[in-house]
Amino acid sequence: MLSYTLYGLFILDCMVLMVVILLQPGKSGAGELFSSSVSSTAFGPRGTASILSKITIGAAAAFMLIALMLSLPGVTGSRSVLQSTAPEATPTPAQQPSPVASVAPAASPAASQTASPGASQK
Repeated sequence: MLSYTLYGLFILDCMVLMVVILLQPGKSGAGELFSSSVSSTAFGPRGTASILSKITIGAAAAFMLIALMLSLPGVTGSRSVLQSTAPEATPTPAQQPSPVASVAPAASPAASQTASPGASQK
């Protein structure tokens, strides 16, 4: 329910922001900004105190805050892309029989003959 309310406010804020920006009076040409005329400064003689500029600033701040709130996963109920898939079942390794302690032969006859060649020549 909260996400529907935020989406409605977001769309309404977008429309207000578009209308307020389009209703603002145009500034003088860009060439006059670089002249030495004191009457045509970058913000005009009044500064940014007009009501339309205050509404624009408020609507822009609301736009940013609502967009930030809509990006939170707790508000929209969305989950991460990585968490959206079902976890894969990892196969458990089968019980392998424990190796039986085998008695290794002490030495094979061929190994004993090559180990001591003088003993076999007697």
